[in-house]
Order: sequence, then structure tokens, then C-alpha cells
Amino acid sequence: MKWGTSLWTLVFAVVFGAASAQDAQVEDRQLAIDQIIELISENLETEDLDFSTLLEDLNYYYEHPLNLSRATSDELERLYLLDQFQINYLLRHIQETGRLISIYELQGIEGFDLETIEAILPFAKVSDQLDRRVLRWEDIRKEGSHEAFVRWQRVLEEMEGYSFIEDSVLAENPNRRYLGSPDRVFGRYRFRYLNNISVGFTVEKDAGEEFRQDSIPGAFDFYSGHIYFGNYGIVKHAIVGDYQVRFGQGLNFWTGLAFGKSADISSIKRTAREITPYVSADENNFMRGAATTLAFGKLEVTGFYSRKKVDANVIARDTSVADIGEPAVTEFSSFQLTGFHRTPGELQDKDAVDEMNTGGHLRYITDQFQVGLTGTYTKYFGEFTRTPQLYNQFEPTASSFFVGGLDYQFLVRNILAFGEVSQHSDGGTAFLNGAIVSVDPRLDLSFLQRYYHASYANPRGNAVGEASRNTNEQGMFFGMTAKLSNRWTFRGFYDLFSFPWLRFRTSSPSKGNEYLAQLEFKPKRGVLIYGRYRFENKVENVTVEGSPTRSFGTLERQWVRLNVQYALSKSLSFRNRVEYTSVRLPAGGLESGWLIYQDLVYKPWPAKYQFKLRYAMFDTESFNSRIYAYEHDVLYSFSVPAYYHRGSRFYIIAGYDISRWSDLTVRVAQTFLTNRDESGSGLNTIDGPSRTEVKVQLRVKF
Repeated sequence: MKWGTSLWTLVFAVVFGAASAQDAQVEDRQLAIDQIIELISENLETEDLDFSTLLEDLNYYYEHPLNLSRATSDELERLYLLDQFQINYLLRHIQETGRLISIYELQGIEGFDLETIEAILPFAKVSDQLDRRVLRWEDIRKEGSHEAFVRWQRVLEEMEGYSFIEDSVLAENPNRRYLGSPDRVFGRYRFRYLNNISVGFTVEKDAGEEFRQDSIPGAFDFYSGHIYFGNYGIVKHAIVGDYQVRFGQGLNFWTGLAFGKSADISSIKRTAREITPYVSADENNFMRGAATTLAFGKLEVTGFYSRKKVDANVIARDTSVADIGEPAVTEFSSFQLTGFHRTPGELQDKDAVDEMNTGGHLRYITDQFQVGLTGTYTKYFGEFTRTPQLYNQFEPTASSFFVGGLDYQFLVRNILAFGEVSQHSDGGTAFLNGAIVSVDPRLDLSFLQRYYHASYANPRGNAVGEASRNTNEQGMFFGMTAKLSNRWTFRGFYDLFSFPWLRFRTSSPSKGNEYLAQLEFKPKRGVLIYGRYRFENKVENVTVEGSPTRSFGTLERQWVRLNVQYALSKSLSFRNRVEYTSVRLPAGGLESGWLIYQDLVYKPWPAKYQFKLRYAMFDTESFNSRIYAYEHDVLYSFSVPAYYHRGSRFYIIAGYDISRWSDLTVRVAQTFLTNRDESGSGLNTIDGPSRTEVKVQLRVKF
């Protein structure tokens, strides 16, 4: 099949495929959840995302719809589908007129249109049922839900890290081979009773890690667990075990996933949930210990303590002090965030440093206003020795530090303002201020100003920014959503940012900008067509061969996308996409690439089975011109791979409801490269153009 013929055939299908769509909507939990995840993930430009908590919340509300008549502001925020204006209008309407009678009563509330109501339908309900005021063991036993699942996945082709190697060669370089099997095994159990009780544990072994080994006792490489009690009396949250902490706008302290710039302009505002149980397998980005939030009317007090071991790049270990009864001192240069422990070298960095975090948050909250004070103390029981470079001379070298700050949020008529300021004990300061303005029911604007000093370094900060860390950055963000008509919507943003000091791979102060424009068309229910243009540029070093000096160039990226999704019936839906990218490299030269795919979701009702599949073709010149695309996956899992080089990719997901309390899902995905004789890199290299991954998940609930 010729590339040109295939490309134009599929372009034709994308443009005209929606013409036959019927006025229908696929009633599928995963489709509803996928739409939310894709909107969040599509601009994050990374495969290493963790949506576990978000997936947990959305799936829980799908199976236990939130009663809008009696929901709190915090519970409504956890839907991720309503902005602060809509939440405020809903609560004010209930306060003034009484409980809702029907979910379609939302059409008469300011800020709610039919599109919003349809989006929340799978996750919400309206009921006169009274909230439980007394926790009784009989109710917990009868109404509590148990869920357990185990997931196995493996790449079928043999990778270099698992291939045969001579003992003599391995003895000289023990990191030339993985220690364990290519199987990844993940298991989790969780008991939940409403939003009051949660008990769960998680186990995981990554591909390449040993299942049972002398160096790490136990069957699995990672264990996690929690016991949670909350939303009862003055106890809003109380947890022992593993948990996540999120305060303010993420500048002072935030663990776990955080959203940023996207077509949804309201995502620049963070919604902090203080303390939440940890249910993922990310082996570093969580707290381990105990935490609680107590509510005294409008005042909330949160305190937490955590101590756990974290992975770090070890330089040396001073064991002489251990001989005299003191703990061994570890010298390290940086932290390891991958969570992989597949080779002797990676095992050496596992749990290398003790990390202690403690602190608290004091928040005063009303319907229109809230303000919070945060203070946290972090200590690493080791000696941090950074590599001396000019760009990182402001990085702190102390093994312990204090971070304190203030966050605020207030709603005045049609203006929602928010912000946070933070001070590092080494002297660094950071702050951000933003606002979302509902100018008209058809026009929303957003603004965000940020300033992160080069000497501000907080490993647990995760506020909105261009860089991966909140340091050495200034920026101004402008966003707009305009409903041009009942069928047409425009979304866009412009972000101007600068880095006042040097950065890694940029040996001078620099600046850049990014903007996005997206036009959406919804001709009928179940059909969405949108076109998008996105542009970004920033400065990077250019090394000239034979020259002792460095010059600078601009890295410029552009993306153009056309996306069509439509439902032919309640059982069958399609999605088509064409995306083109071009990259102008700092040293000169232009790369380009394209991606085109067809999705199909088939779930006959009331059959017990369903199918989802994708066939994609792509052609990019290198990894520089890669294109990310969200993919369907098994429940509680997620995939946002990068498509690059030339080839095709397909996946098929087959799900079957074994019984009312169990289901089985199988996912097979394969990438085939037509311009490469091998795929992957390093120990993950496959001698051949294809890479096939199988994933099987069995879930039991009762």
C-alpha cells in the first residue's frame, strides 16, 4: 500500500466520515472517562503520566453517582467536569430554592448548558435520599464495596536486556542484562464505604525486575497501602500509610498529578484536596506516614508526617560511621524518579536516601473566599553534592530546608481570583496570581502571572509553569473560551515565558512563547469536530564542531490537528484524527511528521462484551518530530505514547463481563516500523521492526 494513497484516503474519511453519524451517544464509562483524560494529557508531552487518582475518582462516581442535591463543594470539584462558577451557581441555587427535583433542572441554573449536563450525566444523579449521619457496622458491611484486580503485561519480542550473554562479559559489565523477567505484574485491592472509609494495598513488579531476590527481600519490588477515615464530624481526613498532599496552587507542596496549560483554560487553576489515599505505583511521588485534616466550622487544620526511602544517584557511602554505631552517610548527586530496579546499578540507587517531610496547612474557607497558610520542613538523611555547573549555581546544597507560604482564592460576582506565594529558607521566593473571568455566558477569559526566582528550589512544588520545576521562570498566560453559537466554540491561549538565569542546555538567559487556537463544531449530539493549531518556541544551545564557544538557536515546534468523533448508534462510535508537526532545530534544519488514525469502539447493549481498536500510520524524521496521542487502555491504566519514525501501530482491546462481579480485559498493541531494522534503545532494543505488547487484567468487585 502506498503512503500517499493511504494518507489521502484516511484524510477523506476524517473530513466526511461524520456525515453518516446518527443522533446517538455511546453510553460507556470508559468513553466518558477517556474524553476527560485526553483533554488533560494531550498537551503534557510525556509518556510518564500517572492518572490513577483521577481514574479512581471518575470510575467510583460512575458506579456510585454523586447526588448533586446534597454534594459539597469538595465533592463537586472531584468530578473534574464543573468549574468554580458552575459549582457556586449550583450551591447557591440549592440554598435559595431547595433540593433539586430532576437533573434536568440544571438547565435553569446559570452556567449550565446541555453540553455540561450531558458530560456529568454518567457521574451524577439527583435524589432525595438522606445523607448518613451515623456510621454503623451493619451499613458498612452491607454497602461497602470491595474491588481487587491483577494486571499482567509483557512485550513479546526479546529485548537486548533479556538476551543471552556470556558469563565473562556479564562479569565485566553486570549492567548489561536485566536481573528479572520481562513480565510486569500489578495488583491492587481496595475497600470503600461512601466517602468515609477506604482501605487498600498495592503491589508491583516492573518488567526486568526480579520477583524474588536476595538484594530486595519479598516477592514484589514495590508495596503500598493505606487506611483512611474521613468526612465525619470534625474529621475531614485521617490516614495512616501512603497518601498524597496537595495545598493551594501547588507552589508550596503538591504530590501527584497536576494539570497545566491546555485547551481547557480553567485548568490553570489547581483544586487542592489536602489529603487523599495513594493508590498508584509511582514509587517516589507520595508520602508515607500519617496525616489528618480537622474542620472546625470554617477553619480547617491539616498536619502530616512522612518518612520513607527514595531512590537517588549514589556517589559514595561512608560506612565508617556505621562501625561506631551511627547510620551510614550516603553522598548523592540527584534523585532517581523512574522507579526501575532492573540492574545492579539501579538496585544500588534504590532506597538510597531517607526522606522526611512534615508540615501543615491552615485554611479559612467560606462560599466566596478562602485563604491558607502552609509550612513544611524537608530533610534528607544524606549529603547532597550537585555537579558544579554555572546554570545550577543557585541550587541549594543543604540537606534540610523549610518552605512557607500563603494561598488565596475569592469569588466576586463573575471573577474568580487565586494565587500563592512561597518562601524557601535559603532565600528564594516564588509567587503566582491568576483569575478566571466569566465576561458573558458565552465568553470566559483567564489570566495567570508567575514568578519563580532562580534561587527558589522546592522538590515538592508543582505549580503551573513551562519548565518541569518551579524555578528560574517568569511568565504571563492569557486564555479564552468563546461560544460563537450553539454549534461553534473557540478555545485558545497565549503564554509568554522567560528564564532570567541559565538553564540546562541553555547557557544564557532566554525566553519563548506558546499559543494554541482550537475551533470546535458540534452539528448534533454525539458528533464533535475540531481543528487545532499550536505553536511553541524556546532557545537552546548550539554546539559548533571545532569551536570552543557556544552559540544559541531557537527550537520551534508547530502542530496542526483535525479531529472528528461521532456515534453511529448507542453501540458503535468512531474517532478519526490527522495531525501534522514541523520542528525547526536550534542548529538549523527542518523536520516534519504526520500521524493519522482511526478509532472504533463497539459495545452492544446489553451484551457482556465490548471492543475498542485503533489503526494508525505515522511518518516522522526522528524523535525530535514525535507526536503524542492518547490511547484507550484497560480500566485504571493509561497510555500516551510518542509516535515517531515511519510505520504503523494498532491496538485492540476486548472486554468481557464474566459475571455481575467480575470482568476480564485483554489489550494487544503492536508498533511496526518500515524504515528501521530494530526498535527501542539501550537494553530495550529489539532486533526487528516490530514491538508487540500484551496486557491482561482481571477485576473482581463485590
